[in-house]
Amino acid sequence: MRKLISLMHVSLDGFCAGPKGEMNWIALNEDIFADVETLVERSGAAVYGRTTYGMMRGYWPTVLTRPGSSAREMRHAQWVEKIEKHTFSRTLHSSDWNNVHLHKGAEAIYALKQQPGGDLLIFGSPGLTHAFLAMDAIDEFWINFNPTLLGQGIRFLDDAVRTNLTLMGQKIFENGVIRLNYVKGA
Repeated sequence: MRKLISLMHVSLDGFCAGPKGEMNWIALNEDIFADVETLVERSGAAVYGRTTYGMMRGYWPTVLTRPGSSAREMRHAQWVEKIEKHTFSRTLHSSDWNNVHLHKGAEAIYALKQQPGGDLLIFGSPGLTHAFLAMDAIDEFWINFNPTLLGQGIRFLDDAVRTNLTLMGQKIFENGVIRLNYVKGA
């Protein structure tokens, strides 16, 4: 059975986006990108909410033809182009991006987890993540805690049900970000 993995950047006070959805507070560097690549490489499909889908659709296809794209950006853009992309939205009715599968309700994740293939990786998508948390459908969490206090915004773990987790790994980056990854069970 495929695992559903949440990858989220979170402020120290528990927000995954600012009050207007802003993410300009996220501290990124090459070491963090390389760390995330280890998770991406074992994934068989990307999972997006509508807003994250729009951001990804607007950015990654342009990397393939943009002069000056780094080797890391090119690798990820090529992965995004070929991978299955499961997008959950009640308002999106079609997509012109290849390998996109649209789903109207969060409960469709149960059938996707039963299919063969690599793990399902949720990139950000706080609204969708909240729906999956309420369903207790997330099997693993990769959380990049950023050395920032936002004070307000979109909380990461809203709607979670009580779940025992086991720490499976951690990494401290030079820019102060700490990655923790947890799996269900204890």
